[in-house]
Amino acid sequence: MNKKIVSFEGFEYSGKSTQIKLLKNYLNKNKIKSTFTREPGGHKQLEKIRKIILNSNYDNLTLILFFFACRFALLSKLKLNNLIVFDRYFDSTYAYQKYTLKDKKLILSLINQIDKKFIPKITFYFKINKKTLVQRKKIVGERNNFDKKYYSQFSRIQKNYEDIGKINFDNRKFITIDANRDKELIHNEILLNLKKWKLIK
Repeated sequence: MNKKIVSFEGFEYSGKSTQIKLLKNYLNKNKIKSTFTREPGGHKQLEKIRKIILNSNYDNLTLILFFFACRFALLSKLKLNNLIVFDRYFDSTYAYQKYTLKDKKLILSLINQIDKKFIPKITFYFKINKKTLVQRKKIVGERNNFDKKYYSQFSRIQKNYEDIGKINFDNRKFITIDANRDKELIHNEILLNLKKWKLIK
């Protein structure tokens, strides 16, 4: 199967959302059919749940199960005709919600329940250093309870991203992007990779 699924991952303030906007503009300009979605959310009903989750103080197990329930609901609505771009996907759950070995086993077992046709061909991970993170946070500020809760856990979350990047999910390409650079350089690197792996022409 020639899958056309891409996911964008990274800590808050890594420039992930900016790159998604740039890619969306590029695809629209070049008349490349695409579907952009985000997690949690991505569907009218699920967006309501997104607001609840991002401003909640639920315990970790509840969050893991919430995220995967939303994930499977979203996947049931997606059609694989176009290029699909995820703003966060299962890597985020692993990066943010994996504290213990028990968490890890649960999250990986749930990832393994995802149909292979929905495993991304490429995941772009935006790796940011602490100095850039602090600078951008001053400009953007905190947007929800998650920003406050996880900001101090930067090192743990970054390590989790690097760990999940080493796991083979149906030959997915996990590409680490230096997110400290100029946005146009990053955008061009993304386009080069999308062309290289035949996701766009």
